[in-house]
Amino acid sequence: MPDKGLIAVARGEKDADLLLVNARVVNVFNGEIEQGNVAVYNGLIAGVGDYDRAKEVIDLDGKYIAPAFIDGHIHLESTMLDIRQYAKVAVARGTLTVVTDLHELSNVVGIQAVDYVLEKAAGLPLDVFVMAPSCVPATHLETSGASITAKDIKELLKKKNVIGLGEMMNFPGVLMGDVSVLDKLKETENKPRDGHAPGLTGKDLSAYIGAGIGSDHESISYAEGAEKLSKGMYLMIREGSTEKNLETLLPLVTEKTYKRCLFVIDDRSCVDLMRYGDMDSVVRRAISLGLEPARAIQLATINCAEYFKLEGLGAIGAGYRANMVVFKDIKDIRVEKSFYNGQLVAQNGCTLFKETGQSNVDIGSTVNIKNIELQELIIKGDNENYPVIGIISGQIITDKLEEKVKMDTEGNVKTDTDADILKLVVAERHHGTGNIGRALVKGFGLRKGAVASTVAHDSHNIIAVGVADKDIL
Repeated sequence: MPDKGLIAVARGEKDADLLLVNARVVNVFNGEIEQGNVAVYNGLIAGVGDYDRAKEVIDLDGKYIAPAFIDGHIHLESTMLDIRQYAKVAVARGTLTVVTDLHELSNVVGIQAVDYVLEKAAGLPLDVFVMAPSCVPATHLETSGASITAKDIKELLKKKNVIGLGEMMNFPGVLMGDVSVLDKLKETENKPRDGHAPGLTGKDLSAYIGAGIGSDHESISYAEGAEKLSKGMYLMIREGSTEKNLETLLPLVTEKTYKRCLFVIDDRSCVDLMRYGDMDSVVRRAISLGLEPARAIQLATINCAEYFKLEGLGAIGAGYRANMVVFKDIKDIRVEKSFYNGQLVAQNGCTLFKETGQSNVDIGSTVNIKNIELQELIIKGDNENYPVIGIISGQIITDKLEEKVKMDTEGNVKTDTDADILKLVVAERHHGTGNIGRALVKGFGLRKGAVASTVAHDSHNIIAVGVADKDIL
């Protein structure tokens, strides 16, 4: 029901709860910067204009005020932070809404991942919306820790703040008409459905879009992004820690296309969050590359809200949530104040809220690995040429190479640090099956020793890269 008090404040008949005066307001509806006062009542914006009545007045002294940033596609797990710790960083930098696909955690613990994160996020000055993970397991070629079916997705969509279908990585399944994949699309009719289709083009792209996929964040070339835009997709322009596509795709943002474009981070480490920032860093970089500042803010606010149908978010306008950020320089945005529902929740890089939100969901101990013997790591070769995975710096895609490799007297493939050819091993860690995958990788740059992680998109088995088998073991 419409708020009578808000109407009265908007008409100038009643005091606002908060009045932000002498502001330069970034109007994301028309892309203009407007002088005015922002009146807030009951957590909502009553209006922008010559308001002068309020219980509390803050003089912004000519600083800019914009809607708080929205990240339309992020895997929160990639930050390596608990949601409460992530909020302390993100909110201080002006990101007050995230749309997350808990694809990584779900591939380890299943649908419990959604409950775990949403419960821990409760009470934070951060709106967390979840896209139901669509690809658990991510592939039949690797073992994951859990499975999410179309029936599970139907149940997930009944939960508050679960708003659509997460990135449909299984585009071959879509194209081949896999019944289990199509059932997931059917369960999310009239909901946002995110895509994941690197390199998909032509008739196959049309088929993928025709199945109901609305967006894509995997474009790495201008031509790829242009085709996806021209065929009706929303273009998510990604700039994360390992995926940097902003500079390549930014020229696609024009007067004709900008409403179909939005900024996303996808994956960002906690180190980069602290060093560079969150969505604010993407906006800053876009501006530094020549995008008009108000346009850059549109791509980080209202465009995202409209694609995901987040009513009341993404703008400073009557009836919208009073989620706002204040900064001094629009060409080099450094957030000084963050307001959530009209409450000051961060100032000068420091959060002003207490951590809340506990989860009763026990995700347990998830590493269950069978003992591995040294001989299991051996790679046999029958000739000097061998397939090698080629790392591409700054991207998550890889090259398929064929390299001349060294062999020992027993016909075993040897690593070669001079040629930067190392051994890569994947060991199943969910069910203790003892399954192992072995390969060679080029471009890692390791000269001695080994490195390993249980964080390994997308199935999150143990992945190790090294020079010597004993170090890998």
